[in-house]
Amino acid sequence: MSDQDCNCADVTVDTATDQTPNSNGWVEERPVKTAQLPVDVAGNMSRFFGESIEAFDDMISAIRTVTEGDGIAVDELCHVDGETPHSAETADETYYFRCFYDGIALAHLVDEPVEIRTETPTNEPIEMRASPESDIDVTPSDAIMSFGVATDRDIPAGDIPTTDEVYGAICPYVKAFHTREDYENWAEDVAATTVAIPLESGVPIAAALTASAPSEVAG
Repeated sequence: MSDQDCNCADVTVDTATDQTPNSNGWVEERPVKTAQLPVDVAGNMSRFFGESIEAFDDMISAIRTVTEGDGIAVDELCHVDGETPHSAETADETYYFRCFYDGIALAHLVDEPVEIRTETPTNEPIEMRASPESDIDVTPSDAIMSFGVATDRDIPAGDIPTTDEVYGAICPYVKAFHTREDYENWAEDVAATTVAIPLESGVPIAAALTASAPSEVAG
């Protein structure tokens, strides 16, 4: 998600109105990649992508289709010039992103551990150490994360959303939280359908989005 192509520059998100109801959930099924999405989340994603989206794997496939089937590269992450609350540090370089999840993706694109720091929507710190082998240590250890898609993004029937439209509809709703209660409080006021999972369970999704070819995507 490059700085030029990523349309998720605003650190705030749209709030829900009577015209944009949200529905939120917690996924218990493991592994997360093959887990079914809550019905309302799946329906909204299906509407947005113009294809059937029932599980996280379907979401991954749809995003990879938009990015022409290849994995997201380092220069396609949402880089920001200047400091942000979302940073990722390798042995030689510090990156700043619009979204903390880019730091997890980075760990799958470089051959070394990455130190990731982020803040929740209520400005509470979360720290991670991620490795290319999909290992991750999170502080606090029970932190969670969300995925979602805006309810107010209409794509004409038959059209495939552009990369910019995907980033704009999804990235603002990829957040980290200390607790499920924090997530639920945040989710009540956003114009999106969202779902939450343990933060460490979201790592395989980043690995699948960055894999260079579909045959390399782990199950």
